[in-house]
Amino acid sequence: MQVLNRILVATDFSPASRLAVTRAGQLASQYGSDLQLIHATPDWNLFSRWTSARQEHYEQITLHAQRALGGEINWVLHTFGVHAHGEVQLGTASEVVRRKIASYQPNVVVIGARGEHEPRISPAALGGTALKLVLQAECPLLIARGWDLGAYRISVAAVHEACELSRRVVFWGSALVQAGECYIFHAYEAPYVERLRLCGVDDAAVASCLLATEKEARRSVDQLLGSAIAGAQITIRVVHGDPLGALVTEAALCGPQLVVVGKHEPGREHSPPESLGTMGLRIAYHTPVDVLVVP
Repeated sequence: MQVLNRILVATDFSPASRLAVTRAGQLASQYGSDLQLIHATPDWNLFSRWTSARQEHYEQITLHAQRALGGEINWVLHTFGVHAHGEVQLGTASEVVRRKIASYQPNVVVIGARGEHEPRISPAALGGTALKLVLQAECPLLIARGWDLGAYRISVAAVHEACELSRRVVFWGSALVQAGECYIFHAYEAPYVERLRLCGVDDAAVASCLLATEKEARRSVDQLLGSAIAGAQITIRVVHGDPLGALVTEAALCGPQLVVVGKHEPGREHSPPESLGTMGLRIAYHTPVDVLVVP
């Protein structure tokens, strides 16, 4: 089964987008995928909003975009042996990428965590365009921010419960490591445990409630095993705690190059395209390795 037939990568020629192009080239080489590069350059209406805008400067930017994109395509060919294609389109970056997604229908879109305007305030920060695409894209979106740009060897598929979205998360988490390790990770919470303790419920009863919650969590996660790609080494990790904090701890323990997370809030399979669950957004924003957001 061909997992990646078509890969789209957005570039603004910044260091962060070079990470995205590198990851896209590596994946295209590994999976034999068609690779398209897209660059957004401002039309005159956008450019002329700048108070000192001059026509000759606009023409220089447009010409540079074509040359720079050609340079990126040549670099991908030289580095990965992949004959990529490229296109410069007029408009804002998020609009251009969404238009290209609609026409090209990629399996995965790769973007940098930040762009040309974003300060490096932290290694995990998301730029404005990346955040818009995370919220709006209706296909898997890979945020490239890790500096380990070899093939993925270890992934964490962060799931909530046995639902179709979690199955897609497990599929992608296992498919992108091939014969590597995929940790199916689920952090469960027992929201009323502290209230029980405050009410004077004895420790044995509280422990029994926690054990029952854990058993149900494990039973739910076990139902997702059938969605994993054959050949991947699967490990189930079910822990009690805040999902983001527990995931950060898990990542420190297993050292993944990739974290896969579902886009919508648990229990909201039919959320609108612009919806990203609070936990999913926190994971996408703060996780310091590559993150694949699966709709």
